[in-house]
Amino acid sequence: MILMFLLLLWPLADLSAQTEKPSFRARTQLVEFTLVALGKGNAPIADLLKEEVEVYANGKRTEIAFFRAEGQPAPEPAPPARPLPPGNFSNRPEYAPGPSRNVVAVVLDTMNTEAAQAMWARAQVARYLRRFPPQTRMAVFLLGTRLTVLHDFTEDAESLRQRVEKAQLSVPLLEAGDIAAMARDAEQLLEMFPDDPQLEEILRNQIEIEGVYNAAVRTRRLKATLEALEALGNHLTGIPGRKNLIWIGGGISMLNITGAMGFGPHGSIESQENAVRGAARRLAQKGIALYAVDSNPLSQPKDMNASVSRPTPIRGRGRFESQQQTEEISADTLPASITMAEITGGRLIHDTNDPSEGMDYAVRDLRGAYSIGFYSTEEPDGKWHSLKVKVRRSGARLTYRQGYLLEAESPAAAPWTQAELQTALRHPLGSTSISIDASCRPAETGETGAITMDLRIYPASLYFKAGKDGSFAEVDIAVAEKKATGEMVVRQENGRFQDPLSLPAAPDSYRCLWSRTWKPAAGISALRVLVRDRSTGRFGTLDLSFEKIPPARTTKPTEGTE
Repeated sequence: MILMFLLLLWPLADLSAQTEKPSFRARTQLVEFTLVALGKGNAPIADLLKEEVEVYANGKRTEIAFFRAEGQPAPEPAPPARPLPPGNFSNRPEYAPGPSRNVVAVVLDTMNTEAAQAMWARAQVARYLRRFPPQTRMAVFLLGTRLTVLHDFTEDAESLRQRVEKAQLSVPLLEAGDIAAMARDAEQLLEMFPDDPQLEEILRNQIEIEGVYNAAVRTRRLKATLEALEALGNHLTGIPGRKNLIWIGGGISMLNITGAMGFGPHGSIESQENAVRGAARRLAQKGIALYAVDSNPLSQPKDMNASVSRPTPIRGRGRFESQQQTEEISADTLPASITMAEITGGRLIHDTNDPSEGMDYAVRDLRGAYSIGFYSTEEPDGKWHSLKVKVRRSGARLTYRQGYLLEAESPAAAPWTQAELQTALRHPLGSTSISIDASCRPAETGETGAITMDLRIYPASLYFKAGKDGSFAEVDIAVAEKKATGEMVVRQENGRFQDPLSLPAAPDSYRCLWSRTWKPAAGISALRVLVRDRSTGRFGTLDLSFEKIPPARTTKPTEGTE
């Protein structure tokens, strides 16, 4: 069956009313962000007025297009997800289980955390959930060997607590070596053989090689952690309002120094600051505020070998002091956490033995949250622009993200590699970066068992560029047929849509439509649809339970009906 991409001026009624949001066309540069207003004692301010706020974009004051208080508590628990007709699916938040606005997501990070600290953090999170504030909407995720969902968004604190307590905490696949212990052991060995300069050089070489290995471990963890946080950002991006992401763990280091403070045969200096800043800016652009909670305890446990070993040399006098200082600087995770919290408008919580303190801040800050929007007059350049907000109220202070991206077409836009596509299709978290509705039904013609799928893609989610015949967007579309065994059959196409919103008075209900009829493989349990904008790299996913698709025809049509 040939895949056809069609643009229809199809005035489809929305599956239901949308959450109220300002109306704008696809190419209008609307910048929307959230801030938190705090007063004396960090108490949230819930009555801030639009007239008390001034927004400066790139140093210039700009008119506020809309100002909405997000922190007012709901008068009653959030209603359940709206039901969809049989065969209809959507990745829009109003149809997902849980709330449609203002959420708290907790990530228990065992990838970057020692086992004892991870267990302590889990216990403190479970304890906090016993005094969970009512009408707070939270989800819990686990970052181990990969990012998984412990419990999606809910207001049921007991259900969350049970999932957290039963969570299997994985051990990090890569463990960094203990340079301080190696230096101590080397000093003791040299005391036994004081007149062997060759031995000292061998020991120094071993310590520095271990430092090179540790740097590689930290780099791999940093990349995996940033990818996981961005995947979670893609999952949450479609939820409007304030999105507080609490990241509890040992943190990541963005500076690696090896050798003797960067010198010697094993010496090097490598910074991952650009990668950290880039990831933080993309999270901020999705409306996510990062609350980085350093789970390292205030007092480190004593060395279990202390009673049988010689005293550790006084720091500053040992023969391997520069190697130890190199490792201490490289292993410092606070600079990365500070950077990400500041860029996204969140907080850094450290120097505490209670990791759940970050949850307190994130939940309380929601009560002083506001959504603000303004229209940018600048050309989209894909760069980070500065953002500053002032408040005219004595004693009030604001926290908000440091800037915004004016999204432009990526010069490196290209189809995904098969590895990238497979990763997105198999990832346990979906993405709401592109809004998708789907309708599935038995095919009216074709093979026995065939189905027809219509996808409705929201134009405001796509990047439209100018062409001879008007603005158009280029996309990749993939449909993965998944079996319970993990096997997957992928059907992949690409297409081009004209911009329906560029037409005069075109209502927002117009959609870009993709339609296909085919016969799924036998034994599949689910479908995952993926739509990727080839200009920006953003993608959305939609998961369909095959059981919820109306059954296909099981008999051949009578002669003359096709």
